[in-house]
Amino acid sequence: MKKQLTAMALALLLVNSAYALEMAGVNLPEKVSVAESPLVLNGAGIRKKMVFEVYVAALYTAAKSNDANAIINASTPRRIQLDMLRNVESATLYGALLEGLQDNLSAAQYKALAPKVAELEKIFMDIKVANKGDVIVLDFLPGKGVKVVVRGQVAGMITGDAIASAMLSIWLGKSPVSESLKAALLKA
Repeated sequence: MKKQLTAMALALLLVNSAYALEMAGVNLPEKVSVAESPLVLNGAGIRKKMVFEVYVAALYTAAKSNDANAIINASTPRRIQLDMLRNVESATLYGALLEGLQDNLSAAQYKALAPKVAELEKIFMDIKVANKGDVIVLDFLPGKGVKVVVRGQVAGMITGDAIASAMLSIWLGKSPVSESLKAALLKA
């Protein structure tokens, strides 16, 4: 019986060691691979809107860093993963992303990115709703742009490094969606 318990404890330890963090019932892996590049969990936090927990956000980078500008402008792949904690209409989710872009870009920058923002809108309108338990992955690929994956399926690719940096600024910019979430993502 004692050997059985020890084996079971070891098995549980091995299963849990693949995850760096558990947050609001979401297990976040310590490492992921983006464009054949290994990334590590830089930090994670919960996005709250009023009293509601909306999603767990996780930031993956090539190396841990607490420098938001360095991450936004990195020449290596990065990932933001959003694990939904409640159902959110895609129009609402897109609206929040749009607000984050507008808060972090000058009028000229926003105007220059308008066609890319329209592509982002189309991707999110096609999603219809992000349900509790859905995972939205934003892979930031230098020289390529942003790959959007929803529920394990590629929903779209928005080309360009400028849109990638702009989208990262939603969470890491001078006016992030949440200061506490930004701090959690930069916990490195």
